[in-house]
Amino acid sequence: MARISLLSSRTVCIRQYAIGRRGFRSSLSALSHIGSAPVFIPDNVQLMLDVHNRDEERGMTPLIVNGPKGTLQVNVPSYARLDLVDNGKKLEVKVADAEVKIQRQMWGTLRSLINNQVTGVSEGHIVILQFVGTGYRAELLPGGRQVSVKVGQTGTTVFDIPEGITALSPQPTRLVLEGIDKQAVKQFAANIRALRPPEPYKGKGIFVNSETIKMKDKKVK
Repeated sequence: MARISLLSSRTVCIRQYAIGRRGFRSSLSALSHIGSAPVFIPDNVQLMLDVHNRDEERGMTPLIVNGPKGTLQVNVPSYARLDLVDNGKKLEVKVADAEVKIQRQMWGTLRSLINNQVTGVSEGHIVILQFVGTGYRAELLPGGRQVSVKVGQTGTTVFDIPEGITALSPQPTRLVLEGIDKQAVKQFAANIRALRPPEPYKGKGIFVNSETIKMKDKKVK
């Protein structure tokens, strides 16, 4: 006797929606292999897992990254495995089970975080802000821990430079930020950029690094 399975109307609708959304490609989507790429360790950088300060509740172990420019750390989850290969010149990041969703998602993220910290303590991270517009400029105040920004407003806006970040203004329309923590440098640059993001009609605003925008035609009344 043939076996018959009964499907609810909701199940049929879901299947029809999935078939309708299916692409024309028969091949599988390419997966990211960032996590499997090794992290290259310079000779002047040392890595150490601080097992004595392990967070048992969260299952995190601090990875101390020490270099000529300073010291940073990355929290490594319990399912991650770090292997130094090639006489300590490369670090391989692996997970216990790549079939587990959270481990697969965090695999590449963890590798990128470690690579950013290694680059930060050995070379540092630099962000260049460009001020485009009439009268747009940035100026370092005496002491070098504050930057004054004027972007088409009646007054100026003063930003306190966070600890661990240095600023340099080689030109009134250019501001260079440098630090070992990539996230902190990028966040400070984003805070300044938020004061006047680039607009697509006149092309004025605060641009970060090689940022570009697509210009639009002016509105006709």
